[in-house]
Amino acid sequence: MRRLWIAGLFALGLLLPSGPGAAGAADPAVGELLRLLDHADKRYAQIHDYTAVMVSRERVRDVLQDQERILLKFQRAFKVYMRWMEGPSQGREGLYVSGAHDGRFLIYEPRGFQRLFTAALVPTDARVMEKSRHPVTDVGIGRLLEIVGDNTRRASRNGVLRVVDRGVGEVAGRRVRQVEGILPRDPQAGYYAYRVQLSFDDEHRIPIRVVVFDWSDQLVEDYTYSDLRLNPGLSVLDFDPSNKEYGFSTWRIQVPG
Repeated sequence: MRRLWIAGLFALGLLLPSGPGAAGAADPAVGELLRLLDHADKRYAQIHDYTAVMVSRERVRDVLQDQERILLKFQRAFKVYMRWMEGPSQGREGLYVSGAHDGRFLIYEPRGFQRLFTAALVPTDARVMEKSRHPVTDVGIGRLLEIVGDNTRRASRNGVLRVVDRGVGEVAGRRVRQVEGILPRDPQAGYYAYRVQLSFDDEHRIPIRVVVFDWSDQLVEDYTYSDLRLNPGLSVLDFDPSNKEYGFSTWRIQVPG
């Protein structure tokens, strides 16, 4: 009888969750965040293009930059047009089309001598990154979902993800579901950040605000997508520097870098 009892316990031990991923998998809040991310991935797969006003604030070299409002046009596979509407760079325009313009990020500045030409820089040029945490190739909701999804799912598998459900709220006049993911407070653990606050649009089912904190619990990134229009049918002209609505100069200078 005792042998049967021990054998039963052993079998139960094989069936019950164990190991580092067990706690995360059993936590309903973790499961809910993973569900929201899965739904967001499926919804984003149906989006060919979109326009939005991106409200952005970043900490660069330990300095919290001023908030900026940027008109954004995006189309798959990767085409992006940006116009800075408010902030220190007001009036600037940027255009990046994957596979075009020798892989360069086109930038037009409306002030001073720079207004006479369009600068063509590599996306990771030091002059671009001086005031930004990300190159233009990271811009947009799709890349945001990749970064957040990868870190969240990996932390869940490793049993180190904690999730706080912040309930229903409002962002940019939209009803959202708010969730916070908390990762190991250790930069050596290999995760992107310590905390991330996500606001999923109830109707569109994609995140329209992401707030990121580093391992010192400092705000490092805050992005909000307002006035979001999905699949508006953007044309080739929307990503053409010769568009008469844009300010790009025909005189182009390719900046070494």
